[in-house]
Amino acid sequence: MCGRYVTPDEAAMERRWHIGARNVGKWIRTGFNVAPTRQVPLVLLNDEGQQEVVSGRWGLIPHWWKQPKPPTLSFNARSEEAATKPMWRDVIRRQRCLMPAAGWYEWNEHEQVRNRAGKIVNQPYYHHAANDEVLAIAGLWSVWKGPEGQDVLSCALITKEAAGPVAAVHHRMPVILAPEQFDLWLSPSTSSEQVHSAIALSREDFEAYPVSTDVGNTKNEYPELLDRVPVTLA
Repeated sequence: MCGRYVTPDEAAMERRWHIGARNVGKWIRTGFNVAPTRQVPLVLLNDEGQQEVVSGRWGLIPHWWKQPKPPTLSFNARSEEAATKPMWRDVIRRQRCLMPAAGWYEWNEHEQVRNRAGKIVNQPYYHHAANDEVLAIAGLWSVWKGPEGQDVLSCALITKEAAGPVAAVHHRMPVILAPEQFDLWLSPSTSSEQVHSAIALSREDFEAYPVSTDVGNTKNEYPELLDRVPVTLA
């Protein structure tokens, strides 16, 4: 499960996608500790077929949802079940997006440390690509009609079995696409076979290092969260 990540700033996203100012939201700021239910940047195709950056709720609400409160635990979609599970099967066919990220956090259950309060917790790690300032997490999007009639755009990221150095920290990882896969992923005409192939061929070239347990508190939001720290086991 990926429940926390870092979003890039507007300039970094413009450099990655070459999207002009008209199609980039000026609201974008780097988020150093983004948690589910937050508004996050998404890249998707607009009605004119052009790539556009918009804001969406992290935690997908399917269009058919009838409850006044959004579903819980709908921020990660397991790639192995996305084609068949009701929550994901419609949107993975034609409503795919990219979720820009600088990196993501994961907690190593095999390393127990103490946080500032003295409580024993799992050691968090920050995962990133050494030579790539912006990553593109494979995502899904939906528009839900809220109880007051408002349209709510939401999203979920797709995960897969961890591979490479990531597997030493956690058994799951986000599906992160290479630039040459972006157009195929965003196109609503891409076949199911191509979608699953893109997931299977997604990137695994990442590094990880330990960071402060302060990242465990969603109220903490500052660049020092990305600083490497020594690990002192409890």
